Amino acid sequence: MRVAVTGGAGFIGSHVAALLVAAGHEVHVVDDLRGGRNSVPGARLHAVSVSRWDPPARLGAVVHLAGPVGPVGVLPEAGRIVPAVVSDALAVAGWALRAGCPLVYASTSEIYGPQGGACSESLPRVTVAGHSARMEYAVAKLAAETMLLNTEGLDARVVRPFNVAGPRQRPEGGFVIPRLARQALAGEPLTVYAPGTQLRAFTHVADVAAGIVAMLERGEPGLVCNLGNPDNLTTVADLARLVLARSGSASRVAVVDPADLWGPAFREAADKWPDASLAEARLGWRARLPLSRIVDDALAELRP
Repeated sequence: MRVAVTGGAGFIGSHVAALLVAAGHEVHVVDDLRGGRNSVPGARLHAVSVSRWDPPARLGAVVHLAGPVGPVGVLPEAGRIVPAVVSDALAVAGWALRAGCPLVYASTSEIYGPQGGACSESLPRVTVAGHSARMEYAVAKLAAETMLLNTEGLDARVVRPFNVAGPRQRPEGGFVIPRLARQALAGEPLTVYAPGTQLRAFTHVADVAAGIVAMLERGEPGLVCNLGNPDNLTTVADLARLVLARSGSASRVAVVDPADLWGPAFREAADKWPDASLAEARLGWRARLPLSRIVDDALAELRP
């Protein structure tokens, strides 16, 4: 099958593209390379933005992963996130409609807003008062997935990944595991954002990539599934202590105010974790890699 993977040179996208190549598909990576430059042997790279790419004939599937990411990465994009996310979603919907093929859309766990606890797909989506770049990202993703699911004749399937981490993730976007791993290996204090008791359930990128491919292969039109690993639930402070233990670093943990680092526009996410039972029931998918493996892979990639 001929598959277009937008954002396929980025963190998650490169893993998805590699799985599709390994399965024998003809993979076209569409990426402007702003979010990463990971090569995928066997895939055809088109170093252009989504809006500028002209897809080939007989496209068999579209996997849309391109877009702004990260609690820090979205800050400079504030005010432009909604038009970028929605316009790219419109573009890939056009590709899929013309080809009559399925579109797998990568949304985000951010759409669940400030509600805590386990998040199932049936949970209401709520926004907090005020505004921020993080909220703009969440409502943009929610608007785009709603638009796609409402588009007549479009086979749209939506995945909502939770706290993805692992090889090729860059700390510059504000992602906590590569940042803590880099600090531990450098002998620097591990900066934990106050209060440190925030709950996160991290999911290995290999598991998420497999879930996205499962949605393409075994999903159906209109299906929306969380992809995440509730077994990896931890506080951020305990995560930092795990990084220290796995790295052998003598660094200390320093609790800091993130506003001092990133300015008042930074927002922390609510304490939430995935209910991924629907993906297991409908796709036969389940995240399996433990938090220790995620940390070990991050450390291995950053070691000199």
